[in-house]
Amino acid sequence: MGRIIPSVTVLLLVFVTSKAFEIEITPEDNVAAQIGDKLELTCSTIGCESPSFSWRSQLDKPLDGSGDSKGSRSILTMDPVGFGNDNEYLCSAFCDNVKKEKSIIVLMFTLFPVIQVIEISTPLNVGEKASITCMVPKVYPSERLKMQLEKDGSVLGMKEFYHEEHTKTTETKSLTLTFIPTFEDIGKVITCVAELPIDEMEFEPKKRQTSQRLSVNYGPRNTTVSATPSATVKEGGAVTMTCTSPGNPAPKISLTKHLISGVSQFLSEDATLTINNVKAEDLGLYECEGINQFGREKKTVDLIVQGAL
Repeated sequence: MGRIIPSVTVLLLVFVTSKAFEIEITPEDNVAAQIGDKLELTCSTIGCESPSFSWRSQLDKPLDGSGDSKGSRSILTMDPVGFGNDNEYLCSAFCDNVKKEKSIIVLMFTLFPVIQVIEISTPLNVGEKASITCMVPKVYPSERLKMQLEKDGSVLGMKEFYHEEHTKTTETKSLTLTFIPTFEDIGKVITCVAELPIDEMEFEPKKRQTSQRLSVNYGPRNTTVSATPSATVKEGGAVTMTCTSPGNPAPKISLTKHLISGVSQFLSEDATLTINNVKAEDLGLYECEGINQFGREKKTVDLIVQGAL
């Protein structure tokens, strides 16, 4: 007769673990947003299937936003962001009579326009006083702004506004420098640099700049006139007179010939003049002149004609 094996009851204990009820807000750190943009703060929970939410701002300020809750998340939307949103926000979540709260650090909203403006008081003329203004319109907070003007990478001047009173408004700030243009300034690049160095806030960009190449007016200078292939040419040959006269605005060019009688003969307003089949009477003094409203300059070349062999 076989042994009877007693039955054994095995009790399996299943331990079910669940996460504790917690709350979090994103983004987690200080928030920087452009005035006029849209901003969303998200409050979410773990460890609760059906929480309820509420939002409020500190110091009993108006909420200046709209909340929308769905499932384990609630989103506070500010659209558009305005000065009233410069605040600290508190999210409260309720789950089975348990309340959890979390706040986000005071929001600092910045406005930093894309465009800086470079204004020049008058047309720039060599030797005449003028001013250049770097302007940043509608910036906030304006007391944190730094500005500087550079010429080909060298700092001409800078300005900070930290001493000014903080205001809840956008302001236009400017930096103006007075100088006397020289020939060395022709073609130089002026750069307006504006910076909001708010280290405690993460936003991009904190620096903007715009550049403009200087257009400086001046009278004709370094005028030259040449004869190609040579100022000495044989009868029957050919010669080309070339006149150059740099200036801004571009000078009007004229080529004339001084006759033996003392009379000047106008030849051309072109920068080049070609004489084919040169004759003995073509010899003489040829003059190139450049003229604009800022001056005039002349240069001459003496054409020698050799008799045919």
